[in-house]
Amino acid sequence: MATSKNKKATSKAEKMNFFGHKSSSAADPPRAAGQEGADDTAPSPSPAPSEDSMPVECLTRSHFEQAMETMAEKLITTWQTTADQIKREVRDLSARTTTMEQRHQEMKTVQTATSEQLQAIQHKLAAMEERMADHEDRARRNNLQLHGVPETVLPDDLQAYARGLMRAYAPDIPADMLLVDRIHRVSKPKNLPDSIPRDVLLRAHYFHIKELVLRSHRNRRDPHDDFPSVRIMADLSPATLRRRRDYTQTTTALRDHGIRYRWGFPTKLILTKGGKTSIISSPEDGLQLIEKWGLLKEPPGEPRHDKRRPGRNAAMD
Repeated sequence: MATSKNKKATSKAEKMNFFGHKSSSAADPPRAAGQEGADDTAPSPSPAPSEDSMPVECLTRSHFEQAMETMAEKLITTWQTTADQIKREVRDLSARTTTMEQRHQEMKTVQTATSEQLQAIQHKLAAMEERMADHEDRARRNNLQLHGVPETVLPDDLQAYARGLMRAYAPDIPADMLLVDRIHRVSKPKNLPDSIPRDVLLRAHYFHIKELVLRSHRNRRDPHDDFPSVRIMADLSPATLRRRRDYTQTTTALRDHGIRYRWGFPTKLILTKGGKTSIISSPEDGLQLIEKWGLLKEPPGEPRHDKRRPGRNAAMD
């Protein structure tokens, strides 16, 4: 009886295994001896892993290609956005550059016009200064400036002193022609020492008498015996004196070579060499002329001080 029962159970189990079903008793592994009293409930199976949690090695070819396409689309979108932004910035920069170039051109045009106007104003100003200096020199044309008159000569004695000086340099002039309208001392520059006396300024009544005295003094190399310390100079405006100082190199070279010259108004040099008269209207023209004649010994731009008459006297010759 027992043998027949065992055969029936075996055949039943084989049928169940054939159709894929397993009984709980057959599926469970044999329990250990110490686990006999444990709970007979079977543990629940663990959930299947998702595709996101699977490693790269487990991804299929289609999944990898899909991931690469998604990444490429993101990169293309990012690059396109960046490129569009750069294009906008370049367009804005190009527009600003164009505006700046237009403004620069406008400013250049305005500057050119302003420069031309400034040059025109400078020429007009120079011409006005020349005319003003000419008017001032004409107002001083009868004046003589005496340098070196001792301070011991009192103001009341200056007129008699001046008439005696004029008679010494123009002895052939009648006494009644040696008239002095005004005479006085002028202030002395602060840089001069106290030992140098103040200059004396006088106005001769007759212009030709003033010119005769001045010419006689210039032609006389040695000072007069009765007036050894006195030098006679023309009374010129400060503007004319400044312009004459610019001709120092030219006048020095002319004097060193015995070439006579005279001053014209407005400031210019009139000289004669070899029977030909030349007019020098600017210091540059004078340097070019004496260099052409071979009279220039010093480099241009380095004026030499007049040793014969120091200071401002070179401009008055």
